[in-house]
Amino acid sequence: MNNSEPALHNAADNYLAALDIGSNSFHFVLARSINNHIQILHTEKYQAKLADGLSEDKVLSSEAISRGVNILANLAATTEHLTKENFRAVATFTLREAKNTEEFLKEAAKVFPFDIEIISGHEEARLIYQAVNNLTHSKSTRLVIDIGGGSTECIIGTSNHIHALASLTMGCVSFTQQFFAEGLISETAFKKAIKGAKREIDSIIKRFKKSPWQEVIGTSGTLKSIYKVINHKEHIDKPVTLKKLNDFKKELIQCEHINNINISGLKENRVPVICAGVAITIALMETLQINEFSHCQYALREGVLFEQLDNTANETNNIRSRTITSLMERFSIDENYTNTVNEQAVAIFNQVQPNWKMNKSTYKELLKAAIQLHEIGLDINPSGYHKHGAYILSYADLPGFNQEQQQALAWLVGNQRKKITPINHFQWYLLEPKKLEKICVIIRLSILLTQQRHINDTYTLVVEAADDILSLSLDSDWLIEHPIVDNELFYEIELLKPLGIELLIKS
Repeated sequence: MNNSEPALHNAADNYLAALDIGSNSFHFVLARSINNHIQILHTEKYQAKLADGLSEDKVLSSEAISRGVNILANLAATTEHLTKENFRAVATFTLREAKNTEEFLKEAAKVFPFDIEIISGHEEARLIYQAVNNLTHSKSTRLVIDIGGGSTECIIGTSNHIHALASLTMGCVSFTQQFFAEGLISETAFKKAIKGAKREIDSIIKRFKKSPWQEVIGTSGTLKSIYKVINHKEHIDKPVTLKKLNDFKKELIQCEHINNINISGLKENRVPVICAGVAITIALMETLQINEFSHCQYALREGVLFEQLDNTANETNNIRSRTITSLMERFSIDENYTNTVNEQAVAIFNQVQPNWKMNKSTYKELLKAAIQLHEIGLDINPSGYHKHGAYILSYADLPGFNQEQQQALAWLVGNQRKKITPINHFQWYLLEPKKLEKICVIIRLSILLTQQRHINDTYTLVVEAADDILSLSLDSDWLIEHPIVDNELFYEIELLKPLGIELLIKS
């Protein structure tokens, strides 16, 4: 579906685009930045119904993969003038959950020349809120809700500050399969669906009641459909109340089957999932004691656009760097020491880069982030701080990091010292395990050479790298003065062997 004619004729720097690969629909949006604002030029929406093909054991069917890949192939013409610098594609619940996501991504790569990032539910929620906040500019505290095909995101925020967010495992497609199978509509089915949704919502009640809100805003397809139906006969749109929602539910029950639904204001493509959407919305309003909600046309894809705009305007202070700074402050990390380690790492990186070819900027960014956060677990247990650091980074909210970047960061911090755990325990697609292993080697050596916080030390280090060989040349006098470092380097030779790296020490 096209909402306007394409307006992109060249890859001008001020053009931005985003693709939301959702569980039910794919949304593409093209915009341009004007004086640090977004002007939407062109949108496309495709019914992919990925979640329909996700089995109970989390395997995505070949039919669903084909539907999604065909859509990406059709999008190729629209995106041919875009570059990796001004276009970002993100995938949500279904590709987060599927065990065979890599199969989808490999097929997609054959027809779609851009990286597809799998983002966490919390990252999805943050980007949704960012879209709403940039459109409405309210000083009120707001609860923003987005009901998708496989998950529901809830966020409380005031202006640019998010107080609480959650991603719940309930969506209009998954709940349709579970409670409205074969298209049958009944009071009993609605009761079961509402009860099932309330069970999911119960997990966030305590946390969300600590941040009372003044208004509630719904985004995206499900809540937009409900909003449109209830306001179909109104001259001026009014908020959706629980009474109006229950009246809508009764009207749906009278239809008895989705094939009989013919309700003014409801689009045909929303008919199969509307009952589940209404049930989830009723559960949210009753459980969170929501009196009414309005609708915002911006959602995840616009949030991605605004993030691109923000990162362009703040190249040295993007959302990922702000996340790292926040964690450093929260865990009282010694910034002076991490700067010293980082200087050593950059010196090694620059010498090995010509042969190790880690050209993607993400690798250098992960190198710096892992060093800045390598002592994040110190307050928990100094003897095993690397393990605690990996755990924190595996489960913390890391705004700006996609799932693959987050697991890479956790792995790097967890393997900064001692025995190295195999990297192939994870699934990798956008990042290459071999390059991450080499980043890990740089981190380990940088920490080792600056241990005991020899901040004022000066020494000459020459590094030479071949494919799997790393040679360090150090001042012999310096090594004599630092016997602990000399000893640790001896053991490091053995510790790096599982990575297939041969470490040579020359003095």
